[in-house]
Amino acid sequence: MLSSWGSLGESSRTTTAQSLWINANQALTYTSRQSENSCGEMNQLGGVFVNGRPLPITLRMKIVELAHHGVRPCDISRQLRISHGCVSKILNRYTESGTIMPGAIGGSKPRVTTPKVVHHIRILKSRDPGMFAWEIRDRLIQDNICDKYNVPSVSSISRILRTRAPLATTSMFLHYSGNVFDICVSLIND
Repeated sequence: MLSSWGSLGESSRTTTAQSLWINANQALTYTSRQSENSCGEMNQLGGVFVNGRPLPITLRMKIVELAHHGVRPCDISRQLRISHGCVSKILNRYTESGTIMPGAIGGSKPRVTTPKVVHHIRILKSRDPGMFAWEIRDRLIQDNICDKYNVPSVSSISRILRTRAPLATTSMFLHYSGNVFDICVSLIND
């Protein structure tokens, strides 16, 4: 079935855009036959999709190929009967990361508030108590503690500052070699 797609510019009379339109229609025919057997919903363009499932790789490749040949995202959307939002998302992901592969489904996100990050947040706040969470976020990137993909959100930074003990108190617990009563007395006296 895939071999019947043909190659770009089959005939000398057809332009690249026309052959892309033909290939897009063949891809659509293939995917509509493929999805007849599976459960799915129909979008406003007449395309079939399964909610929460990624678009097949063949269609993702076709989206990137059409865009590479200058076809506008809204035209790609109509040709392949895929929502404009989905087309835009795939093209944005491709331009940012160079991949057309879908993201992971389910599972938890990797932890960005590692002990190193938390420690740096608390150091920044202790040096400048008036520093805002968004400024701390910018500094984490600037100081190469995090990059733009794994930096904690402003709300996560605020939560860390709200729930964690101040840096001086924690360091006292780590470096004090007395009993619990002496630690409590020293905290009260400070």
